[in-house]
Amino acid sequence: MWIIFGVILMGVLGILAGIKINKARKEYQQTVDQNYNKVRDYSRYYTIINILDKYYNTINSNNDTETLKLLSNKYKIDNGINKDNINDKIKHYEKMVTYKGKLMCSKRLGKGFTSYYVSGDVIGSNDLKTYGSEYYDIILNENEMTFSVSVIEASEFGGVCHD
Repeated sequence: MWIIFGVILMGVLGILAGIKINKARKEYQQTVDQNYNKVRDYSRYYTIINILDKYYNTINSNNDTETLKLLSNKYKIDNGINKDNINDKIKHYEKMVTYKGKLMCSKRLGKGFTSYYVSGDVIGSNDLKTYGSEYYDIILNENEMTFSVSVIEASEFGGVCHD
């Protein structure tokens, strides 16, 4: 009798565990995007642009320690960037510059993590001259409200945004 009860109880617990796993899998899949989509939320757009403003402010002030903190670990490893060579590895400008974002696309990477591809121009703060285009991948961790910056090539950015 106890054996039958134990088998039934194990079966019920197995079914409940399976339902819970399927529910968690569906919830995870709902938080992950397959493609990058154009950012239409102005609040989110300006949040990401402010991150890039902070990045450019650290470069303008030659604050290598802070600039290093803002860069993603993967980007630093892939490009061999450290505190001793950051001046050689990060693009610096002779004048104070800021960033004017143009197109921004986002992709949910997982629950609380979103990647933002941003294209825009580097603009002189005083002369408003354009010093070229730059492309970035910003990873926003919404769980801890932290972020990281990676410089990307135009070819990485091109064609990934869907309406």
